[in-house]
Amino acid sequence: MTKKKWVGALFNFFVPGLGIVYSQNIRKGVLTYILFFLAVFSFRFFVYSFGLFLFAMTLILGAYVYLIISGYRSIEKDKVYEPKSLDKWYVYTLIFVLQVAFLESIKGQPLDKISPINFASTPTPSMDPGLRVGDMFAYKKTKSIERYDATVFWFPDDMQTMYIKRCIGLAGDSLRISNAKVFINGAALPDIPLKFRYMVSMDGSKIHPKILEKMHIGQDDYYAFSSDSSLFFLTEQQAKELKEVPSIKKVERYIETEGEVRHKVYPNSETHKWNLDFYGPLYIPKKGDKIQLTDENITLYLKCIEFENESVEWDNIGLTINGQEHETYTFKTNYYFMMGDNRHNSLDSRSWGLLPEELVKGKALYLIWSETRDRIGEEVR
Repeated sequence: MTKKKWVGALFNFFVPGLGIVYSQNIRKGVLTYILFFLAVFSFRFFVYSFGLFLFAMTLILGAYVYLIISGYRSIEKDKVYEPKSLDKWYVYTLIFVLQVAFLESIKGQPLDKISPINFASTPTPSMDPGLRVGDMFAYKKTKSIERYDATVFWFPDDMQTMYIKRCIGLAGDSLRISNAKVFINGAALPDIPLKFRYMVSMDGSKIHPKILEKMHIGQDDYYAFSSDSSLFFLTEQQAKELKEVPSIKKVERYIETEGEVRHKVYPNSETHKWNLDFYGPLYIPKKGDKIQLTDENITLYLKCIEFENESVEWDNIGLTINGQEHETYTFKTNYYFMMGDNRHNSLDSRSWGLLPEELVKGKALYLIWSETRDRIGEEVR
């Protein structure tokens, strides 16, 4: 039987090494597959910067092109190959199916668990302008995070869902938000690029999409209430630029009122009249902290205590943990307070509470893809 060169190249395109197997050099084909897979997998162990990522991808793509060419060259022209028992079309089909099944079985969590560098994308605008919808980024697996780190973690209310938010409060900090400004241990945090909520009044005419595009204002950044009123999520610079648009009558930042209770703001208690812009004070527990339990602080820390123990009950009598009554409690882990850079368009610790250290996955490093091309390769700050 004769074999075709283009088939060898095509086989190597879909399954590295299969084209070499097709040329009846089975041992070399299997070895090629193993080495290529190990090379592709190993780059996750050292791409701690975008430069290293680019270098690794260049090597891998170069090796892939070489494999396709070698699959073509491995078939000798006009050679008559002796038929083999496994040299059948259905065997090659089975190998291809097994390849797809193998890749499906290791992608996601199985591969992420053993890789120090993993990759994720941003599904919501909650971290804009730091991370925008559709941004793909690399993150380093670590439990050691610092203030301002863009942190990847398992969502406490659904530990199958990954979130990314910025670490604002560390274990042992006292946090307070006043007039949308964050204070840690009494000191205001330095400003970083953020988005806030603005009420925008117009003259009844629509803003031209090209104007919004030029200002990097996407569809997730505004909601129209009527023809002359909209809610926008903007940076200060975007708000200034929007004021200059002829059809805009007013651009006014909207801050909630101090003492106004907002539903779905943690801890969802009438004793804590908090909202997104006036929040706290809240002490963030660290491992080993011991507190005297009161009606006021139990609402703040009950969720933490439930996370750390199998059985927790709170009633008029007091707190019962694993069948024993407690008047004090010692925390078993560190906690963090997470916030989105898009401060009024983010489901974060103000809504669901404190993040246990055990649920931290890692710290975002750099962008590997963005719809705004000049952002590709930037460090996530």
